[in-house]
Amino acid sequence: MLSFDDGPLPGYTDRVLDVLRSTTNEAGAPLRAGFFTLADNPQGLFRQRRVFAPYELWTRKGSMARHPALTRRIVEEGHWLGNHGGEHFWPRWPRFRDDAGIIETLGEWESVADAVVPAWRNQPLKLARAPYLVRTGAWCRAVSACGYRDVVGLTTGDAVPRADRHGVERHLLDRLARHQQREAADARPVILIFHDIRAITATHLGDWLVALGEAGHPLHDFDPRKLSPTGDEPAG
Repeated sequence: MLSFDDGPLPGYTDRVLDVLRSTTNEAGAPLRAGFFTLADNPQGLFRQRRVFAPYELWTRKGSMARHPALTRRIVEEGHWLGNHGGEHFWPRWPRFRDDAGIIETLGEWESVADAVVPAWRNQPLKLARAPYLVRTGAWCRAVSACGYRDVVGLTTGDAVPRADRHGVERHLLDRLARHQQREAADARPVILIFHDIRAITATHLGDWLVALGEAGHPLHDFDPRKLSPTGDEPAG
């Protein structure tokens, strides 16, 4: 299963959607993915440094508020929409170390999603993914209290600085091979985490999907209901 973080961002998310529309699932229909979006992206270096992780390099992130048409396209084309925060916050900043701060940012995302694409509420589950995949105790308690399914997955390497097409492909196939060896008896699909704000992903997603197929990894529609309800799918 495919998922994408940090969008939507014009010039990138739309190209990812084009690839998905031309890629088929096991039933021959366009492949559906999960998009874990941001309500908005903080503007200005000072604000970004107060929100993002200290080591953050990619400050040009997505925004449902600024790109409503692109957000609607995600839902209209059958993809799932997930909560990645009001902004791409660092969960270890003081504001987010208690449940109230997390609940506030989850609510900020919902307010924007409701205004931009209220049809997201028709999904059978509310989904969330922690920015930076940092699932603190406050994060876990808050998403549970707000009725979200906390969705993780395997990172693909597309966000690594200076990543290139072949490096991501090697990283991706190696991670899947190691996961198969470790979970040989587990037939559940694996969620892959890409980033639809990265030029490398918008450019080479189709190449990577071909490589997955050639390596014997079938593509499935994103559907967290096919995973364990206990939240023990692979992370990181």
